[in-house]
Amino acid sequence: MNIVLDKFYYDALNEVGNIGMGNATTALSQLVGKSIKVSGSSLTLLKDKDISEKLNYEKVGAIVRVMGDMNGGFILILGKNHSDVLADMLLKDSAEEDKYMKLSAFIEVANILAGSYYNALSKFLDLSIIPSIPIISEGTTDEIFEKAKRHMSGKIDHVFGLTTLFEIRGEDEYHSLSGDMYMLLDTASLQSIIDRIEEMRTR
Repeated sequence: MNIVLDKFYYDALNEVGNIGMGNATTALSQLVGKSIKVSGSSLTLLKDKDISEKLNYEKVGAIVRVMGDMNGGFILILGKNHSDVLADMLLKDSAEEDKYMKLSAFIEVANILAGSYYNALSKFLDLSIIPSIPIISEGTTDEIFEKAKRHMSGKIDHVFGLTTLFEIRGEDEYHSLSGDMYMLLDTASLQSIIDRIEEMRTR
């Protein structure tokens, strides 16, 4: 089913994203003990060719399945080096930093981002949204998406994407890390979101 979104719908979804990013900024800063600013580009409805990469280098992805009034999920994908920097921030007081611990730290970052976004979406549109605990996938973006589609129940018809920027400031350090966030939905879920936004427009 082809669904066309006009500027009003995109503006509403981007407003939700801004609220979610703000909440994630607060939560991550408190967790790490440093100033972390999380920001994102405007949300865009993507086609398969927009997702598939020409440069298939290794990345780390966290996949969150979503249930309730929405069926689909959330994916956070970072390059391996950027995910390691984020993990090191969370493991600063740990004596050991093995691969398992770094992946667990990355899961926690994804959990905060997904939770913040879907909590904002739930409140903004009065939807019941239940995110699962993230699972990890390593590989190319295409491989991570294939695993995500297997993990999520039902058909994924629509993919929204945005570039996410993490700016981390400490007393003697600064890191600027980027990744990609995706929201995956079936047609019924996207239609539910559109209907709720339309109710807001006609009030």
